Amino acid sequence: MRLSAVALVVLLLTSDSIAWSRKGHILITRAAVKLIVEDPMAPQQLKELLLEGLGGSQKLDKLAEYVVSLEDPERPDHGLDLYSFRPDELALIKSPVSVFDSTEDRMHYLDCELFQSDPERRRFSPDGANKISRKDLPDDPKDIRYKTAGYVTFRVRECYRNLVASFKDASTNEIPFLWIGYLSHYLSDAYQPLHSTVDYQGFSCPCNEGRSVKHNLHWAIEGDIFLHEQDRALREKFWKHFESALLIADLDSRRIDPYEVTIDALLSGYDYLPMLCRAGAAGLEGGQFDLKRWFAYSEQVKGKQLTVLELKARRMAQAAAMLKALIMQAWNESKQD
Repeated sequence: MRLSAVALVVLLLTSDSIAWSRKGHILITRAAVKLIVEDPMAPQQLKELLLEGLGGSQKLDKLAEYVVSLEDPERPDHGLDLYSFRPDELALIKSPVSVFDSTEDRMHYLDCELFQSDPERRRFSPDGANKISRKDLPDDPKDIRYKTAGYVTFRVRECYRNLVASFKDASTNEIPFLWIGYLSHYLSDAYQPLHSTVDYQGFSCPCNEGRSVKHNLHWAIEGDIFLHEQDRALREKFWKHFESALLIADLDSRRIDPYEVTIDALLSGYDYLPMLCRAGAAGLEGGQFDLKRWFAYSEQVKGKQLTVLELKARRMAQAAAMLKALIMQAWNESKQD
């Protein structure tokens, strides 16, 4: 039975599989394009291709306006906007992904705890004690644990390779648009902290203990901010944090391994999970979840004091900067032969 247009929109705006919300994914893609277009070292041909994928430069000129406005229920434009969100549409119907003998919904995350050698530690611990190390992850998509844990690390690498190949094939621009959008989506997913744990909704956090209806912290850090007019001030503050974070999200000039940077994003994001649990307690302090209190919650992590809103902006900006670097690297790699 096919979903009606209205039902599909509702699902797209509320599904747990969505990492940064539709608007968030589009924002990360546009921000990466803007970084390339404004980079004097970026090839002019690549800039023109990316602007074609967006339908012109007007979306880049109005990026702040886009962020501050409410979520638009209409389906995104064809090109980069649509492809940056298309994987979430396919996840809803569990579209087959034959290259991994799996389905689309498994492509967006990695449940890190499932790689713990001790079965008792294959669960989320609110203190972050069950975090794995890099050496615990085998570079083998046929490892049976990935069937449950998720394939995002391998999906990012596959998208990067396909992007290089599409840049080499000059027969159409549509295929590069697809792989740029897909690369953006999966890479961005890895920067969402709750995509690195089996407890992707935050239901195991102490703040949800004893609640008859547990609050979904996954959606709280993602799309709630874009849905209501009364949260406009939050969106304005988020934009300022995002813009500032984008300016300092510098990367060195060494070759980037898309597989390794995805693992880095997942493991670095895992360190913020205890903070998000405590922020959940702050948001639920009055019984009903308070979005402003949630985003205002602040503590020191990795030697830096930041709010949940700053964390959201920083992780999304880091994803955009990394996407920019990978697109340019893929372009240069495609011209080497």
